[in-house]
Amino acid sequence: MPKILVVDDDLDLVYMVKAVLEKNGYEVMTAYDGYQALKLIKTNVPDLMIVDLTMPEIDGWRLSMKVRQDERCKNIPIIVLSGLLTEEESQPGPNEPYNILMSKPFDMLKLANRVKELLDH
Repeated sequence: MPKILVVDDDLDLVYMVKAVLEKNGYEVMTAYDGYQALKLIKTNVPDLMIVDLTMPEIDGWRLSMKVRQDERCKNIPIIVLSGLLTEEESQPGPNEPYNILMSKPFDMLKLANRVKELLDH
């Protein structure tokens, strides 16, 4: 069963994403800030991460960069969620530390489909 780490300071959003992903057969770990996520990854490497872009302390972009520097995690697919994005979804440039950037609010079914695509790839 693939493990997914959901990192967001919005507890309601984390709960909703966790519920949808668990219904789709994934094991879901949660963290509510970048520090919690980094601590969790030390002992439990996920197969994919879903990360909020704007969080206190360590934002999603910096968290993704730190994850990419860890040899065990450098190839983990990362979906970044942002309330600042005007398009529904964008592909990263070559130097970006994530695989997909999705705007908030987002369609839960679309998120589940992106997770499946990234894990199947």
